[in-house]
Amino acid sequence: MVRVLLFILGSILAVSGVLFRSFWLSEWGPYTFILLVWLTMSVVLGWGGKGKPYSISFGLICASGIALDLLVTLFINVYVGMGVLLALVYLGFKMKFFERRGEQLRTHSPE
Repeated sequence: MVRVLLFILGSILAVSGVLFRSFWLSEWGPYTFILLVWLTMSVVLGWGGKGKPYSISFGLICASGIALDLLVTLFINVYVGMGVLLALVYLGFKMKFFERRGEQLRTHSPE
């Protein structure tokens, strides 16, 4: 069921990319794309799974890092964007950010 929904969503996005090509290539296209990525990733990454706790802060922090990386890539350079992404992932592992979220998801017992 999830695969069908993802296929339908991907198809709709591909069609909208073709139909609204002039908007995506305009001045506001990249910024709108980054905003949509930020909103989507904050919801998706905050969701722990069925019966697991939802973490608003985890979703917002991870999505903000991805949006920051996209902005750096847009304004500066692809290689600098890759460096920022690697630095953010390194900091996340160094500060045990991902480990704490994983522990929270493992120890939570469904009610």
